[in-house]
Amino acid sequence: MLQTFESYSEISEVKSIGNDLCLLKQRIEKEDYQDPFNEFKRCEELFDCIKKIALDSKDESLANAQAVYKFYFSFFASFAKYHLSLREMEYRNSWNALQDCLDAARLVGRFVDFEKRKEVPSIVDILLQYEALYPYKIFGSSEYIVSKSRCSICGKSMQSLDCPHRKGKLYWGELAVEVIEEIKELQAVCLVTRPEDKRCIMELEEDSILPEKERFKKLDNFLNLKLHPLQNFEIRTNFELKQNFQIKKVGRNCSCPCGSGKKFKQCCFSKLYYKNEKNTVSLLSKVQLNM
Repeated sequence: MLQTFESYSEISEVKSIGNDLCLLKQRIEKEDYQDPFNEFKRCEELFDCIKKIALDSKDESLANAQAVYKFYFSFFASFAKYHLSLREMEYRNSWNALQDCLDAARLVGRFVDFEKRKEVPSIVDILLQYEALYPYKIFGSSEYIVSKSRCSICGKSMQSLDCPHRKGKLYWGELAVEVIEEIKELQAVCLVTRPEDKRCIMELEEDSILPEKERFKKLDNFLNLKLHPLQNFEIRTNFELKQNFQIKKVGRNCSCPCGSGKKFKQCCFSKLYYKNEKNTVSLLSKVQLNM
């Protein structure tokens, strides 16, 4: 659908959107992330205009293509916003910005064949490497009974035969979604590792009050490398045992130096060594943006 949209080059608004997207991509190349949604906001009226042209000419292909291209454009705006959050060391907020990027990429992927998604898959590979640098591993996923919902397009219940729309499909440039209006019962909140939405994070209370740099130490250390945002990489993690020199080493059956009165093997011996995480970063190819 991206190529379909670009094929309507006789429409001046299509050209203008393409030009503004190129400007945003050029800013990303230069690592200029200020006002990341500037170009996108400037084009919103143009997208609406193209949609109206499609409706007036009864061209559903164009209407749907502009919607997908809008997802594609928002992907780069979200990408710039994510890196702005990293630059400003707003690591907690950057997690949500990262999820916004991945959501936009999934929307593009839903309607565009893999080989036609341009640079999106390669950038997603980079974003998934960034995601692994965060401390979040467990997430909350709720289970509930919906008592009332409606289709975002026709307003009828999606469970009814009266609604002709399928959730997640495009109709004349509109994405059909189920709008939940009433929840009858919240049945459970499950702890999962791979939820559909990773914004509901679970963390220990003592971790949540740590300073950002300490809480996101692995991410912060990585950012000190100052890699370009389009530089692909992989991280290999190894663990090695290191001695804790704050604990005096004595014989296993000797009295523990901490003064507990217990034998060393029954007391501080278990704390004598600790696992030290060692990360090795290997640079891969840099992603080239389609201008």
